[in-house]
Amino acid sequence: MDQIDRNVLLQLFIEELPGCAVILLDPNGNILSWNAGAQAILGYSIHEILGRHFSFLHTKEDVAAGVPSAALTAAVRHGRHQETSRRIAKDGTVIEVASVLMPLYDAQNKLVGFGNMTGAGSAAQSSTVDDTLRTLRKPAPPPAKIAASHPAKILIVDDDDGVRDVALLQLKSLGYTVLTASNGPDALELLRRTPDIDLLFTDVVMPGGLNGREVAEQARKIIPGLKVLFTSGYFEGALVRDGALESSVRLLVKPYRKKELAETMAEVLAAA
Repeated sequence: MDQIDRNVLLQLFIEELPGCAVILLDPNGNILSWNAGAQAILGYSIHEILGRHFSFLHTKEDVAAGVPSAALTAAVRHGRHQETSRRIAKDGTVIEVASVLMPLYDAQNKLVGFGNMTGAGSAAQSSTVDDTLRTLRKPAPPPAKIAASHPAKILIVDDDDGVRDVALLQLKSLGYTVLTASNGPDALELLRRTPDIDLLFTDVVMPGGLNGREVAEQARKIIPGLKVLFTSGYFEGALVRDGALESSVRLLVKPYRKKELAETMAEVLAAA
């Protein structure tokens, strides 16, 4: 992929931005996204927080006083709402934060959500840029290797262009050799032409007549012993037997962060 969609690049940057919580809310104030900075400051993982209302992060006193709803109203009225307030971390700690809340509108000037940037403590805003630059300077961890001569070769299969592009960028930045396909039949054809692929990284639900499990089963007939990592936006019934996820199945739940992807990929590749 020679030209990268700027929205994909922006998503990658925001996801890994340290020291600053970047949170997207729907028009009602429910949490739609949660970056690495938000988890670092407030302690909740993305799977624990998505779908909860913005007020969940406020103290009981502030909720009772109407602080969260007042912030949303003020942001719409003035185009921006900035405040120093309190948030509750997962461990129960009350944290003083600097927060900026902005309404987001579509091309028809309809309110479609809110963007929130939150930094812990008075020095949060000034330290964010330095922290980010230090993180960006860190070298990428070495990729898992199947043999001493080459990094593992990964085949990504996902019908969502944006998800596939993000995974491609993340895996390439980790040093892997990466190929992509948008559906099961194309993936199987690519496997026939490229017998040295080490791991199949496939979505579970896809168009084209084959789901991820079926792709994996046929792929292992083409390349015996091929390692497989599934991904899905929810606990996927297609991978469940007798009411439980099979012990041999590895599933990475979307949305995942680069760190989770790197660790899980290395574990699957290293497994016997």
